[in-house]
Amino acid sequence: MNRSTLLRAAVAAAGVSLLAACGGNASADGEEKKPSPAGSTPAGAAAFTVTHVGGPTAVLEIAGQRILIDPTFDAPKKYKSGMSKTKGPAFGPEKLGKIDAVLLSHDQHDDNLDGKGRELLKDMPVVFSTPGAHKRLGDHITPMKSWEERELKSAGGTIKVTAVPALHGPDGVDRGADGEVTGFVLSGKGVPTTYISGDNASVKVAKQVGDRIKKDIGAIDTAILFAGAARTPAILDNAPLTLTSKNAALVAKDLNPRKVVPIHTDSWDIYSEDIKSLVKAFKEQGVDDKLVDLEPAGEKKNLS
Repeated sequence: MNRSTLLRAAVAAAGVSLLAACGGNASADGEEKKPSPAGSTPAGAAAFTVTHVGGPTAVLEIAGQRILIDPTFDAPKKYKSGMSKTKGPAFGPEKLGKIDAVLLSHDQHDDNLDGKGRELLKDMPVVFSTPGAHKRLGDHITPMKSWEERELKSAGGTIKVTAVPALHGPDGVDRGADGEVTGFVLSGKGVPTTYISGDNASVKVAKQVGDRIKKDIGAIDTAILFAGAARTPAILDNAPLTLTSKNAALVAKDLNPRKVVPIHTDSWDIYSEDIKSLVKAFKEQGVDDKLVDLEPAGEKKNLS
C-alpha cells in the first residue's frame, strides 16, 4: 500500500477528511492550470499554496513570493554519510520556476541539502540559513541567528523572515556544530503567519517559539512541521533527531495553527516514522482535521 493510500485510509477510519484542495493557477514550473472550485483563490487575493517536492523540500507561495524550503533534488543514491535517498523528487530544479528566496534549515546533512540542492543555491537571489552554513558554503548564504529578522520585499508586499530556535535531537543535548539548525517564521501585513520548524525534535522548543510568536506577532496560521523521527545509530544511540509523530501532534495541539503541513517523512532511509503513524498520532490528539494532504507529491495545494 503506498503513502497516499495509507493516508486516505487512515483519514477514512477517523471519519474526517483532510484538507486536500488543489489551489492556484500555475504548476511548479509556471504552466497555467485550471483550478478546481475547491482550490480556487479569491480574485485579488495573493496565492497561499504549498507544493511538496519530497522529503523536507517544498515550494511555498505566500504574499506574492515563491519560497523554496531545504532543496533536495538528487536521484536515489547512497551518500558517504551512510544515509540513502530512496525516492527521487517529484520534479527537478528545471521545473521550479522563479524562486524569490530559499529557507535552508541547515547544510550539514544530505537529507536537507543534497548535491543538486547545493548547486541550486548558487543561482538563488537570497538564501537564509545558519551562521555555520554561511561559513561552510560561502557568501551567497545570508546567516541568521535565532530571533534575527530579515525582509523579503516584492510588489505584493513585505515578508518578515524571523529565524527561530530548533533542537536537532532530544532535550538537553548539545550536538555542537553538527546539530546547528534553524527554524523560520514568516509574517507581515497580509502575510499568513507561518512557522517552519526545521529539523527540530523538541516539543519544548517548539512551544517556546510558539509562545513568543503568539505574544509578539499573533496567532500562527500555518505550521510546516518536519517530522519522520529521523534516526541513525551513529548519533545519540538512535534517538529521534526530528519530531516523532506523537510529538508533532503535541506541537500542533499546543501551537493550534489553522493548518499543519507535514514534511520530512519520506524519500530517505533515516526516517523511522511515516505519514501513516503521523495521521494516527494526530487523530489521537484530536488535531487530524488540521493536516494538509500533500499527495500526490508535486501537486500544488491551497492553504488559504
